[in-house]
Amino acid sequence: MRTARQNERQQETPGEPTTMGNMREERSRATTPGLALRRHPAKLLFTPWPWRSLAYLLSTPLVAAVWLGSCWPLLTLAGVPLGHVERRRLRLLDHTPIPNPHAPAPSAGVKAWMRTRARERISWTELLHGWLLVPLSVLNFALLTLVLLLPGMLAASSGLLITFSVFGIDPATVAPETTAIQRDPTAQALSGMLGIALFLAGLYAVTLLAEGQRYLARLLITEPAAELSAQLEGLTRSRARVTGAFDAERRRIERDLHDGAQQRLTALVMTLGTMRYQHGRGQDITDLIDRASTDARRAVEELRQIVHDIFPAALRDDNLAGALDDLAGTVEIAGIRTTVNIDLPAEIAPEVQVGIYFATSELCTNVLKHARATSVLVLGHQDDGGRIIVTVEDDGCGGVDPNGTGLLGVIDRIETLGGHVHITSPPDGPTRIALEVPCGS
Repeated sequence: MRTARQNERQQETPGEPTTMGNMREERSRATTPGLALRRHPAKLLFTPWPWRSLAYLLSTPLVAAVWLGSCWPLLTLAGVPLGHVERRRLRLLDHTPIPNPHAPAPSAGVKAWMRTRARERISWTELLHGWLLVPLSVLNFALLTLVLLLPGMLAASSGLLITFSVFGIDPATVAPETTAIQRDPTAQALSGMLGIALFLAGLYAVTLLAEGQRYLARLLITEPAAELSAQLEGLTRSRARVTGAFDAERRRIERDLHDGAQQRLTALVMTLGTMRYQHGRGQDITDLIDRASTDARRAVEELRQIVHDIFPAALRDDNLAGALDDLAGTVEIAGIRTTVNIDLPAEIAPEVQVGIYFATSELCTNVLKHARATSVLVLGHQDDGGRIIVTVEDDGCGGVDPNGTGLLGVIDRIETLGGHVHITSPPDGPTRIALEVPCGS
């Protein structure tokens, strides 16, 4: 039943293939050479990454030479201008924005600037990076010579000798020292194929070396501590809000049990006592039976709703994919055209399933209440890194407030699981919210 409904929703309208195609393209786009090598090793040579890596490695000796020749008067602060250059050059290998890690000087003037820079840890790590560029330049030259220059020369010389053979030119007339093997077209064809194969393999080595230098450079010329501190602070706030939400949830459950099911059961006990009293005296107890039945039915319904709010029945009866499909079904029942494309593994940690389910449920509720949308797209997949990504996109009015109570609850749930929430909602829409959580299976 669920599969049929899901397949029905997967029939895309003319405007939807582009959106879904763009999202798939965005998911598969690599931002570093190492990521490209890990995700699509067979397709690496058809991407710009090997050539960007080669450009980075070839420019390293030039940058090192210019730095050594021009920045030495700055002494201990010689790494500062190099850091600015290297952060720009690193864009060849890293599409992630790299902010300036240096703090502004407290006052104008060269002395204030030098005092501020001398006290910063990043200034010293930039200087260390500058001195490391010298041996890295030697390493780059040796590796490029071994894995690219020599195979390239082998392929080029073999191609030249084959060209001589095609035009009937004896290589000995050009170079008397040529050997019999060099005059053999078959041997030169095999030699040329070997050179090309080694050259292509060398591009993989170049990409791997560039990835290592990218990692080292990012470690030395950026300030990860500030980013990690901000993430830790945000996670601490999220955990505090989640703890408060758990306490409020417990109080709500206690209140619901006291004001709802407990009252129904108390009334049921009193009704049963009255029934026993009247039955013993031969009185008609039909109305009391009806009342007891109504109280028992309402108590069961209220208990079922409380249990569902704690752990949804859809997850007990089905996996996360089925539960999310049921959520999308509620949006469609409300009159909003819904497209579903969910491909999730069956084995996902229970806490991850519950967190994603309730977060997605909150997003669907927000669409119904506030978005004024006519269509909704619900996507779910597991990426190459093993992370679960669920996306809810609507064509509504946009302009959602990330600090709103509903979205804060979603962010807290996902960040507590070690994940992230990515929100895109321009003022006129559309709104796209992606939940990204480690699988935890």
